[in-house]
Amino acid sequence: MNYEAFSAQLLTNKRRMEAAVLNLTDEIAMLEEAKVSVKTSACNGSPITGTGGNRFEDRLIKLICLCDELKARRKNLKTNLDCIKRGMEPLSDYERELLYGFYIEGGKSAAERMMSRHHKERSTIYRDKEKALTHFTQALYGDELLKIS
Repeated sequence: MNYEAFSAQLLTNKRRMEAAVLNLTDEIAMLEEAKVSVKTSACNGSPITGTGGNRFEDRLIKLICLCDELKARRKNLKTNLDCIKRGMEPLSDYERELLYGFYIEGGKSAAERMMSRHHKERSTIYRDKEKALTHFTQALYGDELLKIS
């Protein structure tokens, strides 16, 4: 497995993951509200004639399942964001800035921005970016895994 490629993809998706966590939090809040708001006249649990089941109960079960699924997704995203944060901690400010500029902000002018900011040549910036990605990947997965792949 190419752990550096996975690390780069994780960084590239960071902003989308942050937005998804916020959106999922709002969606979960709406579903929690829907669970307590009764939208049927039969709340006593007895089956409604002709349908063979209680629509309120079916709706509540669907809401609970959907809410649990969204909570699991949000937890997964938060775990990924926490991994990114912990992976960035041991890096120098320069390495963090390179990874942020190239992977999180992205864009065609990332190299130019870094070149002008740090007064370095393009080849040096790209070499430093690769070193920073390697250090980030080592912080995420450890040195031994990188030697295996």
